[in-house]
Amino acid sequence: MIRKRSIKKIAQIPIGVLLMIPLAASSILPAQAQSVNTRPGPSDSWLVSEAFSPPNRGAPPATAEGGTRGCGNYEEGAKALTPLIPEKFLALTVSEHPTFFWYVPGASEQTLEFTLLDKNDEEVIYQTTFAAPVKSGIVSLQLPSENVEALKTGEMYHWYLVTICDPNDRSGDLFVDGWIERTEATMELTAALEDAQADEIPSIYARAGIWHEALASLAQLRQENPEDSNLAERWQQLLNSVDLGEFSEEPLVARNQSTQE
Repeated sequence: MIRKRSIKKIAQIPIGVLLMIPLAASSILPAQAQSVNTRPGPSDSWLVSEAFSPPNRGAPPATAEGGTRGCGNYEEGAKALTPLIPEKFLALTVSEHPTFFWYVPGASEQTLEFTLLDKNDEEVIYQTTFAAPVKSGIVSLQLPSENVEALKTGEMYHWYLVTICDPNDRSGDLFVDGWIERTEATMELTAALEDAQADEIPSIYARAGIWHEALASLAQLRQENPEDSNLAERWQQLLNSVDLGEFSEEPLVARNQSTQE
């Protein structure tokens, strides 16, 4: 359900985010690292399937009810703004500065605002704004390593992506949100990655239940080899496995960052 909220900045945190804190924070699960489902075995066992194997971590906290579409000026036939994360499982990362992905409907003269907060929605870890793509597609944003602290192992973080419809009137802002937790790579996962070829890495992460790196590594391969039909099939399988198959044929588009805070 789409809901419009007024969003203004107070101490760098959008007021729309502040209004959502009671709902989001009340459902936070204990933030502690869990063993990922690596199922160690022969090296070729990592390559059985591109399907995502959920971690033994449980469901993510509830997300706030926010906007998914509605500013107008969208490309005809575009889908709603959607985060590329599993709905039923917490999205894990082993990276200090992971990459986030969303399907973003093409729109002219619109700005997106990304905010990463701590698990209590009290501290802004990172915030930036960038231009929405003119053509619909999958947009990514990597948490920069410069001047941004590394995500802490075992800590959960809450992020928001806001569509700013009118910078002079934030009452029409719409958003999606989600959760991420950094977990420590197991010895089995580390060993498998050390011996892996580049095209094996997405499968290794997917089988280990590490969503962000599974998606990011496969996206990189697709960008480097756009005509590879096998990679396209693997991409579709990965997204299908977490009920995001409707976005499997959407293009990976460049993110043109306009301003940064």
